[in-house]
Amino acid sequence: MNPLLQFLLLLISCHAVAQSSSQKSPPENMVPNPGFEEYSDQPSGWYYSGKDFSRVAMFWTSPTAASPDIYGPKVQIPKSWSAIGFGKVKSYQGSSHAGITVYGCDKGKPHCREYVQVQLTEPLVPGQRYGFTCMLAHLQKSVMVRNIGLWFSEHEIEEGAHDPILKNPILSLDKFIPSDGKWYRWTGQFVAEKSSSFLLIGNFKTDEESQIKLPFRGDLRYGYYYLDEVRLFKIPPVIIPPPMDSTLANFIPRPGEIVTLSRIYFEHDRTDFMPRALIQLDQLLAFLLKYPNMHVEIIGHTDNVGTTEYNQQLSIRRSAAVVNWLVKKGIKKERLSSSGFGSTQPISTNFTSLDRSQNRRVEIKVIRM
Repeated sequence: MNPLLQFLLLLISCHAVAQSSSQKSPPENMVPNPGFEEYSDQPSGWYYSGKDFSRVAMFWTSPTAASPDIYGPKVQIPKSWSAIGFGKVKSYQGSSHAGITVYGCDKGKPHCREYVQVQLTEPLVPGQRYGFTCMLAHLQKSVMVRNIGLWFSEHEIEEGAHDPILKNPILSLDKFIPSDGKWYRWTGQFVAEKSSSFLLIGNFKTDEESQIKLPFRGDLRYGYYYLDEVRLFKIPPVIIPPPMDSTLANFIPRPGEIVTLSRIYFEHDRTDFMPRALIQLDQLLAFLLKYPNMHVEIIGHTDNVGTTEYNQQLSIRRSAAVVNWLVKKGIKKERLSSSGFGSTQPISTNFTSLDRSQNRRVEIKVIRM
């Protein structure tokens, strides 16, 4: 072959490889709504309880009664708080971000520990290495804290008190970030030990255990940080997880039989589905397609948080949401009915967050074949 032609072909090949590498897509983020841009409900003002944050931030919740904050175009910050600097930091990307208090219990500050919690798009795989990044900015004049950490739970945490969550984080901030109102990237890696499903960010140490720097100028005796663009991703080599068990796979339908589906997850206090719910919804769809003459009743259940009447209505709305989803996927509406029993038929106590998560479920009752 002509040497000049060989050189040109080699040049073209190298350019193609370089272009392919530059266009390689980033690893898939396992954190839904990573920048707090999506809202379940429109923000109406400042936040005074964990329920306020959980109601507004889509897919995110507060695991305690203490309230993280959402910052966005429609959020009105009280003058007394904006006067000391709250809200002056603009979002790293987009128009929204979150904020949490991470220190100050010994100084008597209400809501001295705040955490944000989110269900991952898939559970962690034991033995898999993961990468984590999060943008952090410090509230100037507040205490600088080095102990912001990352912890994972196998079930959703729902504590009714404002107390700190004292755990051993799997990953912690390894340095103080500057207090200059700018965003800094927190990065780290870890190997998963359990198949946890929920990610929590906050300070999991007591004030006494926390490493701090007092503000050079300012009298704020608590620590506060802004969060944005939370990312969690697998680092190759990727371990292929075992297939998720389908509750319906071994269920033999007969009239009157009931099967419990515990992985149809809903947004906090709403009828919107969490991303992970689609796995079991697709399994239910396949099940109904397998038995085209079967008629079923979709039954909703809740935990006991809230009034009996409210939970009754919520369970009815959620079972109706499952029916509507199935109809949109092609299942005839006359094959489906829905009902709800609220918190009146628990299958576990409601003493712990794990117990309550088991009571929040959807049941499928076979009416006729």
